[in-house]
Parts: sequence; C-alpha cells; structure tokens
Amino acid sequence: MKIYTSYFSNGKRLSAANVVMVGVALFPPKWFYGTSLKQVAPKYSILKDTIFTKERYTQRYRNEVLSHVDPYWVIEVLERISGGRDVALCCFEKPGDFCHRHILAQWLMENTGVEVTEFGASDNKEPEHPQPKQISLFD
Repeated sequence: MKIYTSYFSNGKRLSAANVVMVGVALFPPKWFYGTSLKQVAPKYSILKDTIFTKERYTQRYRNEVLSHVDPYWVIEVLERISGGRDVALCCFEKPGDFCHRHILAQWLMENTGVEVTEFGASDNKEPEHPQPKQISLFD
C-alpha cells in the first residue's frame, strides 16, 4: 500500500488509478461518502484562529491534534480501510497550497518512516528529452 495526499476534487483521477480516498478534513464535502479519519483533521478552533501564520497553524495542529494520535494506528487504519490498495489522504486545498495534509504526511514519515507523496506529483514534472547531437557539415 502506498500513501498519497490529494484533494477531494481529484477524485476521478484517484478512482481511475484505483486509489482509495480517505478524508482528513473536519467537514468533508457532502458528496463524499468514503471513510474520514476525523482523528487527524484540524480542530475547528485551529481553522478559525484569527492569528493565522503557517508556523502557528503547524504548531497548533501538531500539538492539539497529532500529539494525541498514534502514527502507527493511522497506518493500521489506512491498511484496513484500503484492503491493501493505495490510499490518498484528502482535503480541499490544491497541491501547491499550504495545507494540514502536508503536515500530516511529514508527521507520518517522521514517526513511521513510511513515504507519503502528493498523488500525481511525478506527473507534474517536465518530461526529459534527449539533447540532439550537433552535426557538423565539416566532419
């Protein structure tokens, strides 16, 4: 099982790749009927914090949410939910936006050694093209 991060709007691509979506948002979209792991969702008070900085959000999310969860339990639950298939931890923000799922991914990697990557991140790289050999008219 591979673990990815992604966003709810990417559902069609995830489904086509046979990746199980797991919600990690406090309030998943109404159309999402998959499993949600509310234990790793940011608390409402964190979402509504009027003093928003990335550092403050990260600190609060790690201290108020992740410090109360066993990372190995998260992996175990994901394995059970997925039945061995790959999973994507989903919320709302697009890949380049600041988001708790990236903090969650980093925390899982730090504490379990399991690699977590953004779904499709390798697809976003420019394909490598071989450099053409310069031909000389005088050789």
